[in-house]
Amino acid sequence: MDKFHNFMAHTYVTLGQVKGRTLLPLPPNDVTSSEKTSSKDKAHILEGAIITWTKQIKNVLKQDPESALKGDKHPDPLTEVDFWKSKSDNLNAICEQLNSERIKKVLKFLEQNKSTYTGPFSKL
Repeated sequence: MDKFHNFMAHTYVTLGQVKGRTLLPLPPNDVTSSEKTSSKDKAHILEGAIITWTKQIKNVLKQDPESALKGDKHPDPLTEVDFWKSKSDNLNAICEQLNSERIKKVLKFLEQNKSTYTGPFSKL
């Protein structure tokens, strides 16, 4: 079942890339809400999600408009304006996702279990 969830998460991320957006894959509901899964296992799964989100967000923050100037492309001034509009829209979409109830539950669970990942993630 774990491989299925990984496949679904990768598919979700790829779908976002096709749309030009960063979609943060959420951990499966059945794992996070199951009483059969130990707190340690839940924390491990949720920390994995935070690691993925961190990488995705850092990749968006690293993007710069100069990439359009490199190579054989001949960008016009609107290319940079379009870049910043797209980056702004993407960051706003990430912010909306981070404010969703499911992600808040993930972060709350990890804070309650004293995960070392929540501090650096909240600073990001």
